[in-house]
Amino acid sequence: MARPKKPRANPDTDAFVGLIGLTANQIVAYNLAQARLWRDWTQEQAAEAIEPFLGVRWSKASVSQAERSVDGRFVRNFSADEIAAFAQAFDLPLTWFFMPPPPRIPTGNVLLRNRDGSNPRPLAGLIDLVFGTEESQAFLTLRLDAWLEHNPSMALTEAQTRIADLVRHRVEALLRERFLELGEWRRQLEGIASHLEDLEITAKRAVAAEAGIDPAELRMPWRDDEAAGASPGNTEG
Repeated sequence: MARPKKPRANPDTDAFVGLIGLTANQIVAYNLAQARLWRDWTQEQAAEAIEPFLGVRWSKASVSQAERSVDGRFVRNFSADEIAAFAQAFDLPLTWFFMPPPPRIPTGNVLLRNRDGSNPRPLAGLIDLVFGTEESQAFLTLRLDAWLEHNPSMALTEAQTRIADLVRHRVEALLRERFLELGEWRRQLEGIASHLEDLEITAKRAVAAEAGIDPAELRMPWRDDEAAGASPGNTEG
């Protein structure tokens, strides 16, 4: 029985990315081409720049084939070593090579898929994979903080020092945010308490008037002291 032909994307149409969907390897291929264009390098220059970090020399044809993996005709399986070499060669963070391409059709139709074409999901989900969710960022921060604790500041590279500063600023920002939240909660609770006290004063005065007794017998709040001349609507101590 003949195997069904794999749908082939047409790079000459603007919508081919969303209609076919991209695998993680195709995302890397797309961003490899974008990195080379950003550097304004030829494919030969890119191969030359990659060689010291990969240990082997790619030919111009190899670079071209890797970049064209995005069109689906032949998809190269990039190794972790290759992606790390790209990042060093182009002086870009690893996350660059997993950034989603700009949508060519409405976002809902742009898909990320498995190598066999299964499990299509929104390509925008790569943003969470690249930068992490709030929960995963917290775990990453803990791991980074633990790593930094075992490395003297003199041994840190400029990039690592920058990351350490970002972690510290992030922690400080979180603390400030939490203290602001606590302050807001305190103000809200004080407002609620004041409102409840007003209601208590009003209710007790109404009961005292109805029963013909002295309001003081109902243990009015201290701020309702008659000597202070407080009124039911007065909230000043």
